[in-house]
Amino acid sequence: MLLAVTTLTTMFVVVKHMATELPIFVVAIARTFFALCMLTPWLIRSGPGVLRTRRPGLHFVRSFCGIAAFVTLIFALEDLILADAMVLAFTSPFWSTLIGAIVLKELIHGRRVAATVVGFCGMLLIVKPHLGVEPAMLLALGSAVLTSSAMISMKNLSSTEPPTRIVFYFMFFGTLILLPGAAYTWETPTLGQTGWLFLAGVLGAIGQDFLARAYDAGEISIVAPFDFMRLPVAAILGFLVFSEIPDRWSIIGTVVIIASAVYLLRRGHIERREAQRGTPGS
Repeated sequence: MLLAVTTLTTMFVVVKHMATELPIFVVAIARTFFALCMLTPWLIRSGPGVLRTRRPGLHFVRSFCGIAAFVTLIFALEDLILADAMVLAFTSPFWSTLIGAIVLKELIHGRRVAATVVGFCGMLLIVKPHLGVEPAMLLALGSAVLTSSAMISMKNLSSTEPPTRIVFYFMFFGTLILLPGAAYTWETPTLGQTGWLFLAGVLGAIGQDFLARAYDAGEISIVAPFDFMRLPVAAILGFLVFSEIPDRWSIIGTVVIIASAVYLLRRGHIERREAQRGTPGS
């Protein structure tokens, strides 16, 4: 998971840079297409039978949510510093709790409600609504909701599907989903830009493979906390590459969000353990 976080955050640095030079859908489809090309040797070596699946619908849903989250985050990166965009996209645990309560009718105990409220307060410190909410921030938050759906889908898939197959269908369906937008806004990249886009594709494929293997190897409650590392990684890369420095409210909001998310994951683990023992959670 640490390798996935570092690789994917580095990919967003490349994407943020390229989005200033090329249409966003062109950047996005280049990432999925080049990543798909990287998987060709695996497909040739293993044979087409390795793609056989009984869950194509869930693969498509996971890809659609993941690609939509990726595209909305690229749009957000045009106007936000890397660290703020990553933090807002990282609010997915809170959206998962909210979605579970509304859609799945899941019971949320008092402590988790409090942690979720505190987490949203941390988000407000970053968004700073009294200064006017930027559309880019709403896009980053939308990306968080979509990411939450994609992660739930991937964890579901990992119970029956091998990691590389999950990554292949993510990139395959992603390329098809992005094709109309890329064709409509097409602008042929230069040789140098193609090199950067290829790098983004390589980093994306490697990062997605690490991500799928992490969720296949461990429970969400164990794996997900390592995702917190993308926040300091984003802050460091944003400073080194773009000379971006988060303001003090963003830093305070980040700390609040991390603390709340850690507590939510911790409570979820404790409640599952208590349920297995047959005792009620509190």
